Amino acid sequence: MSSTEIEQTAVLVEQLAQLCMNADNADVTFTVKGQHLPAHRIILATRSEYFRALLFGALKESKQNEITLHVSVDAFKYLMKYIYTGSLSLKQMKIRDILDTLELAHQYGFIDLQKALANYLGKVIGMSNVCVILETARLLDLTELSTCYTFMDENANSIIQSYNFRRISYEAMLGLLQRDTFAADEFDIFNAVRDWYLYNADKPSKAMQTNRAEKLYNLVRFTLMSQHDLLNVVRSANVLSPNRLLDILAEKEKLTVLPYRAVSCLPELIIDWNKIKWSNSSSGSCSRHGEIDLGNYFKVNGIQVDRRRKGRKFFHQTNYTVRVSVDKECWTKGVTCEAHSPYLTVAHFEISIVRYIRIQHVKDVSEVGVIKAIFYKPNCGCKTGEQSGKM
Repeated sequence: MSSTEIEQTAVLVEQLAQLCMNADNADVTFTVKGQHLPAHRIILATRSEYFRALLFGALKESKQNEITLHVSVDAFKYLMKYIYTGSLSLKQMKIRDILDTLELAHQYGFIDLQKALANYLGKVIGMSNVCVILETARLLDLTELSTCYTFMDENANSIIQSYNFRRISYEAMLGLLQRDTFAADEFDIFNAVRDWYLYNADKPSKAMQTNRAEKLYNLVRFTLMSQHDLLNVVRSANVLSPNRLLDILAEKEKLTVLPYRAVSCLPELIIDWNKIKWSNSSSGSCSRHGEIDLGNYFKVNGIQVDRRRKGRKFFHQTNYTVRVSVDKECWTKGVTCEAHSPYLTVAHFEISIVRYIRIQHVKDVSEVGVIKAIFYKPNCGCKTGEQSGKM
């Protein structure tokens, strides 16, 4: 350090930290949930426009030595620590406390703290916390936490079966059911809506909840459910009128393209080789075909097959045929994989919603290496092998 400069900010921060919730020289006290928390007006006003208006403006609190706040006491203590030190150790905090502190940061105008907390929450989203994080993100309109929806899309089947799912708000439930990418099984979605209604039947009033349930059921894509489930489960649940149920059955018979929900694809989905079910070709030839269940519905417009080496050379076969299906009943016309290099073959086709993949005319299964379901965005200009990542 230059002899002409003095740098002792660490000492300053340490000394300011000692003032946090310290009664020495404090000139205001906040009463939160029965606890009395001393503070210093000038420090709070310097750090926040909200507190400047509260403590030095025309509000009645500016003349009070004790101010009552109706907020989380733990969150307020964390906020005070941030005000006096500019730091928080998030790893030591519970998710609920982080969310409460985020709400206070939003309420009191601590924008930098709000962004930092939102970014952290976006990195720790998981099955146990995504529902509560989504609620806060929705209430505060935080675009930084749009990853909640992405996580729920990719884990939809597990999400709707979790206990916390029935606790989400009506608005959050409505938003999820409107998403084409919330790709859970529609029968499970129906049961989740029913469970949600039963759990929340008396909130806020039965009449309002009945109206809300009707709107939610209207977003269930009943035509994706089997006739057996419609007649034996939906009908017995008594949530649809007989005429409505008949209309659904008639519509189901007429539709040629069903309104499937599909996960919004990232560039590629690498398929576990052990999940390929190999069987002999029905044509009587020596070739075999492999069938793959992706376990969910994906938007796909290409299948890439990486070929393995045989000794120092690559296998010479390149004429695999690929077919895809959404239900294992109707399969697309076979598309031949084209060789893009000695080790890479790709089948391109129109954007399709896919759950099942069939690779045919494989002479030796040991020549098949990594298989990827890929999605190239229209007009993105990407070439095979340029995109990377996993779903």
